[in-house]
Amino acid sequence: MARVSRFRIPPPSDWILFGRPAGEWVYLAAMLLLGVNELRSLAPSDATNTVEQFVAAGQLTIGLTAIGAVLATLKGWRSGLRFLWLFAAAVCVTAPLATQEYDGAPPTDAVVAALGALVVSVAVLWYGRRRLHAAITRRVWPEMLAEHAAAADEFAATIGALTPEQWTARPSPEAWSPAEITDHLARTYAQYAGEARGKNPLRIRLRLPWLLFARAFVKPRLLGGAPFPKAKAPRPLRPGAGADTPADGVALFRATGAACLRDLGLLAERRPYRQLVHPYLGALPLYDMVRFAAQHVRHHHRQVCAAIAAPPSKETSHVVAP
Repeated sequence: MARVSRFRIPPPSDWILFGRPAGEWVYLAAMLLLGVNELRSLAPSDATNTVEQFVAAGQLTIGLTAIGAVLATLKGWRSGLRFLWLFAAAVCVTAPLATQEYDGAPPTDAVVAALGALVVSVAVLWYGRRRLHAAITRRVWPEMLAEHAAAADEFAATIGALTPEQWTARPSPEAWSPAEITDHLARTYAQYAGEARGKNPLRIRLRLPWLLFARAFVKPRLLGGAPFPKAKAPRPLRPGAGADTPADGVALFRATGAACLRDLGLLAERRPYRQLVHPYLGALPLYDMVRFAAQHVRHHHRQVCAAIAAPPSKETSHVVAP
């Protein structure tokens, strides 16, 4: 007898409505209603004391940032991340103040309101950032792929034109040869392709204060094309001798790069909100990871060009440097 397949109802998280998960529409509707309600119920403009003025400013901030986060998620705007953080901060400050000032509640009720506001803020940040990352990924993915392709083409053209002597020459004892640089890039592609398929990510090498500093000040500069600072490559990404010839190096670079982008592309289709771990910058959304990959290739392309221009080192040291 033929086996009858059972009808399976997909979980709510998989329900798609107008190109977005159904849960996202619920989140957007709730944020929009909250924002409009906060703007409509602003504290009176004739507030006489400082607490009332703080509450009014908080309500205004909550209303504007909630509506801003909705628009940013619909349009895929990066500014939505700032709206979400401002929204969370405003909710955590305003809720206990409003409870104490207007309800005449005892201090314990204000503490309960603060805890409730913290829970709501964490939930909105967690889900809102996922949906915003997904929206940004969908919007900028073709642009990021084109940017990476341009950087990869330049690198491949340069190493493909090298002589065998240039391919293995080091400009200084502590520097990498073009062969080693290419092997490092191939290992980097393989690492992130593996992480996209569920393998273990790299370990973050910075302590929290330095990580926050790097994310706030270093990451925007690197993604914008600024020179990379000196940093030691993680052990899994340190190169071996590399491919034997420039042609083999081009083939290795192209193959690992294509495999990585294929896996990242599949992840962008299925889970566009996902983030991958960079050892010095922490978790990066997929669109930033592809842009970083392009800048990483350009960084090492400059190193290859410098190695070609410099006389080869007579040292045979195999010290590995970034």
